[in-house]
Parts: sequence; structure tokens; C-alpha cells
Amino acid sequence: MVMIEIRKYRHSRFWAVYVDGELLAVVVYRKGAVAIADMLMSMRVRKEAGDAA
Repeated sequence: MVMIEIRKYRHSRFWAVYVDGELLAVVVYRKGAVAIADMLMSMRVRKEAGDAA
């Protein structure tokens, strides 16, 4: 299972997206971080659906 986490980035006003504990992206707005996380989750669901078929 892939763990996607959104949290503040190192004492700044920016937001970070982590995948399995590894930094993927740093963005200005939380809304952007959520959009990245949502896209990753939808890609994962599509891939699993394709693997099952």
C-alpha cells in the first residue's frame, strides 16, 4: 500500500507531498498538494483495475 502524506514543509508557508516518506513535491497552496495526492490515488486505482483485468 502506498502512503501519501501532506504536511507543512520545514518551517515555511509551503506544503509538501510525501509518498512512502519520500518528498515528491513542494507547493505554495494546500489545495495544490491535495490535487497532487488525488491524482496519484486515481492513477493507482486505475493501475490496480488494469492489473485485475
